[in-house]
Amino acid sequence: MTTGSKSVRLAVGAVVLIVGGWWWYGWFTSPERQIDKQLGRIQKLISKAPGEDNLGALAKARAATELFAKNFEFVAEHFDFHTRDRQLLISGIHQYRSRAQTILMQYPEKELSVDARQGRATSHVTVQFITQARDIAGREAYRFQINWLEQDGEWRMDYVQLLEILEEPPRSWIP
Repeated sequence: MTTGSKSVRLAVGAVVLIVGGWWWYGWFTSPERQIDKQLGRIQKLISKAPGEDNLGALAKARAATELFAKNFEFVAEHFDFHTRDRQLLISGIHQYRSRAQTILMQYPEKELSVDARQGRATSHVTVQFITQARDIAGREAYRFQINWLEQDGEWRMDYVQLLEILEEPPRSWIP
């Protein structure tokens, strides 16, 4: 092997490594990936395993609201719920979660459009909940619009609207 061919291989290897690293960094830090990560956090915080204590439940509700922008709005007209108040949102999340022993939250459908220059994004998501309350297993599904705002280097929800109920919650859940 000549010195020239070894230099060419090293140069090509370095270019491949740089381009691959740049692509990986761009993918990992993209708004789409960051928003998907935020949706995953919400999913983990709303889902519930059996035996969760009340203090842990309140901590999860509070943590879920920290994924919202400083000035947010949450609208669920189907349930007569509309708030811009973080404490009221914490209470609403906690109340929803307290009705079940287990909750599995899933996103069977997600659509996202991002305007990175403006620091804004809009997603439409189908959210499905599989629940167990007392001896009743249930399934419910909703379609939401979520508007995102890049704030302090993080993508946060600043507007959430329940667009439609796809599957009604079990009647025993509704107070």
